[in-house]
Amino acid sequence: MTKHEKVSRAIQAHTAALEKSFLEPAGQLAGYAEKLVGAFHQGGRLLVFGNGPLGAVAELTANLFVHRLWLDRPLLPALALCSNLTLASALARDGQQSEVFARMLKAVAAPGDLVLAMCDARRDEAIEEGLSAARQIGCSTAALVPGPGELTGDPPDFLFSLHTDSPARATEAALFFGHLLCELVEGELFGI
Repeated sequence: MTKHEKVSRAIQAHTAALEKSFLEPAGQLAGYAEKLVGAFHQGGRLLVFGNGPLGAVAELTANLFVHRLWLDRPLLPALALCSNLTLASALARDGQQSEVFARMLKAVAAPGDLVLAMCDARRDEAIEEGLSAARQIGCSTAALVPGPGELTGDPPDFLFSLHTDSPARATEAALFFGHLLCELVEGELFGI
């Protein structure tokens, strides 16, 4: 296979992943954006966390809301909960690594906040415990997961599936999701 063919295949796989992941459930994504707009109007916040490469995507997504995507505008209250290495290593040392997101949520989340988890694995106890803690606090929950969305326990209020087997395409699709979510919210709040 030539380099040109590899590039062409990657672009086709990327496009297919985006279409399968977000075109059919576009209404659900729009509904989530509306819920987020409502939460912002009521003083709620967006709390985002993720594992693996999607931890970095979660941080970028939160920063898009705090800074901007398209225009200079007031900041929107969003916070990423995936960069506390000291807490993560202390919990891992004590065999409690699955509590990392749940503990941070218990420290900062409040009823009316929206919690978004971005998961790059079929099953991650830390993601699931974080979502469970968010529900107990009274937060609305959403998850972006690979494949058919195999989470144990109570399902999140909004479940978005990344339809690709490629870790690279999944990371790209998650980044697209973060940008699109911010774009939808900015459009609703600021009329663009």
